[in-house]
Amino acid sequence: MGRLARWLGRELVTWLIAGAVLVAVLALFAPVVVAAVVGAAITLALALGSWSRRGRDGLARRRGLAAADDLSGEEFEDWLALRFRAAGWRVRHTRPTGDFGADLVLGHDRVDEIVVQAKRQERPVGVAAVQQAAAARMHYGVTDAMVVTNRTFTPAAIELAGSTGVILWDRDDIARELLGTGVAMTRT
Repeated sequence: MGRLARWLGRELVTWLIAGAVLVAVLALFAPVVVAAVVGAAITLALALGSWSRRGRDGLARRRGLAAADDLSGEEFEDWLALRFRAAGWRVRHTRPTGDFGADLVLGHDRVDEIVVQAKRQERPVGVAAVQQAAAARMHYGVTDAMVVTNRTFTPAAIELAGSTGVILWDRDDIARELLGTGVAMTRT
């Protein structure tokens, strides 16, 4: 309990300092009362967002492949992001809506290399996901694209991936590449 209290205390102090700095900057451009209200609201929103993300990351970290079927789509993306990071990749989330066909962008050495379309589904993934990943590769200007699912792929999706160069990972690939002892994907 003492460790948790110390952590919460440090976290609270950090956000209080950040809020005070924000209020001081805003006070240069607006009345002090307005600066205080706006600064407090912005700080509170950022703190809650940070704590929410940290909570989802903890949940994703604790769940293995067997639990992937019970995750929401966003939780599955977070779970994959943690697994790719553990395998040595730099991971950037795209925006939740209007993501242009990619949920994650992987890279290393400050270079984006691959877009990932994450599909947590109840049935095999079809051609639409492959089309989205192929388009996202062009939109994000990366060299590779992949679709990762907790299920399998339809024959049409496999055929389209072959002709477009999109990498497909089903649950067996996740187990082997991200949960096994090897390093995920060869970096180009």
